[in-house]
Amino acid sequence: MEILSTSIDRQDWATLGERGFRSRYLLPLQPVIVTGAIGHWKAMGKWTPDFFRQQYATRIVKIDDRQWPLGELIDRIEASSPQNPAPYLRNELLTRWPAELQADITPMPGCALPNWLEHWAFPSRDRQTFVELYIGGAGARFPVLHYDGLHTHAFLMQLYGEKEYFALAPDQAQFLYPRESQPNVSNIDDVEHPDPQRFPLSGQARGIRFRLLAGETLFVPAGWWHTARILSTSITVSINGANTSNWAAFTRDYCAQIGCHSRLKAALLLPYMTMLGDLLSMQR
Repeated sequence: MEILSTSIDRQDWATLGERGFRSRYLLPLQPVIVTGAIGHWKAMGKWTPDFFRQQYATRIVKIDDRQWPLGELIDRIEASSPQNPAPYLRNELLTRWPAELQADITPMPGCALPNWLEHWAFPSRDRQTFVELYIGGAGARFPVLHYDGLHTHAFLMQLYGEKEYFALAPDQAQFLYPRESQPNVSNIDDVEHPDPQRFPLSGQARGIRFRLLAGETLFVPAGWWHTARILSTSITVSINGANTSNWAAFTRDYCAQIGCHSRLKAALLLPYMTMLGDLLSMQR
């Protein structure tokens, strides 16, 4: 797997603005790091390892089928190293946490809006937007190379510490050995050193590798493969989303998912979703 670039565009939100973001990154589906987009969050400067240890030490979290008191986990995370990485708390739904914690990360940054998954006309009572928390230590890694399910966009807001990301464009999928049962997840378990015997085409994959720093927001467009490793004690919040730039792909995946349970419902849903996307596009 070859890294073509070790840099990524970094744009200040005050300069880039909604129009610049839309034209240069959102619609062309190009990743970017946005600075200055989450400065209004109370979580900035507040959410530290000590904060979580003091406020939520006894809260039980689950990692790979094992439960941990958060205070004990934070101690392990701060002692983490590449040689002995601590368990990585990931994809922790913040809707399950106290309201006061959720209030620390509102409103969402402008680059993550609009999010049509939260529109009142979306045809499901089940939430399709997930705001998630990640807390990990040096040496820990996200366990899989993947793109976000249903072709949603990912926005990753770094609140504390540093991470290193690997990202590959959708056209690299032919070299990434997607799982048959989960086509958005790669079978490659080590992006830095893929096994050439198991994955002989992986050497042809081309991607980018870059760091995400505290206070920055990473936009990973729909269909872009990505994974991360943690460089220092890290706290991140993510949200997924959909709008005009990825609505067609999201609609296709969403209707296919519904079709696994009811072909009739999926057939009726497709024209509705298409019409909804057309209407919301005109409301810009």
